Amino acid sequence: MYSNLAETYNRFTYEVKKNRLKAKKIFFGSQMSDGLMYKLSTYTILLIFGFVFLYPLIYMFSVSLMSNLDLADSTVEWLPTSLYTFNYELTWNALNMPNAFVTTALLAGATTICVIISSALIGYGLARFDFRGKNIVFMLLLFTYIVPKTLFFIPRYQIFTELNLKGNIGALVVPALTGQGEQAALFILIFFQFFRLIPKAMEEAAFLDGANALRTFWTIAIPMVRPAFIIVGVYAFSLYWNETFLTSFYLEGKIQTVPMLLGSLQQTYEGVAQASGAGDPGVNPNLSFTEAIAFAGTIISILPLALMYIIVQRWFVESIDKSGITGE
Repeated sequence: MYSNLAETYNRFTYEVKKNRLKAKKIFFGSQMSDGLMYKLSTYTILLIFGFVFLYPLIYMFSVSLMSNLDLADSTVEWLPTSLYTFNYELTWNALNMPNAFVTTALLAGATTICVIISSALIGYGLARFDFRGKNIVFMLLLFTYIVPKTLFFIPRYQIFTELNLKGNIGALVVPALTGQGEQAALFILIFFQFFRLIPKAMEEAAFLDGANALRTFWTIAIPMVRPAFIIVGVYAFSLYWNETFLTSFYLEGKIQTVPMLLGSLQQTYEGVAQASGAGDPGVNPNLSFTEAIAFAGTIISILPLALMYIIVQRWFVESIDKSGITGE
């Protein structure tokens, strides 16, 4: 009898211990990174930070779909009474979006290509060649990155005036092609770090086979730093797309980009609202300019960048996996 009770007790304690270990493995995992508590806490933190970053965008999108009557109604906070898409239609016409998109894309695309070319060449030269004064070049490069950009505004303005670059696309393309574009120092340093990761033995083998520096750069270095091209390309394109200070001053209003047109949206909107056939803006309250119109214009202006990020993200991950870059 006592032996049966002892056997039952041992079996019970074994099952309890087994279930406890099983529950511990489920909640905490065999390693800390594969447990349920770790995943739950990680996703909770990511959702909190994601909401903090997405909150302004969600708020703008929600308000942009509201009519002016919804904006005046204190009971309407997040969800409009109806999806009022007329804000987007009027904003699209006020900004002349088809032409504005093409102009901004050509301007940002041309300067981005020039920045990529100059940054890649300079970064490769600094990473692979030793020359007198190399440290001074690095110091000057860091200096141009650290100091405020307005420090170079007056001398650059004088140079552009002498070279007759003001009022045309050359005011942005020429500095980008000569390594003096917006955030060019950062882009050069990005290429510099990627080129340093390439094993020198591969380039030395190419030199022994008779390849010169330019051919080695084209056939060996460039294919191995594709992530750098994607990073610089995406960052530079978004930077020049959203640029307003330099474009409005150096282009002298002769070339209008989407961010520049957003600054004058209120003036252009009034004429479009009167010509829309929806009534008089003084009588129809939904035709007056409010933050819903401004938010609709902002959403439209950032939509191409959002689509670009969605498309490029996949290529960026694949380029990281296929690059195979290793240090020596």
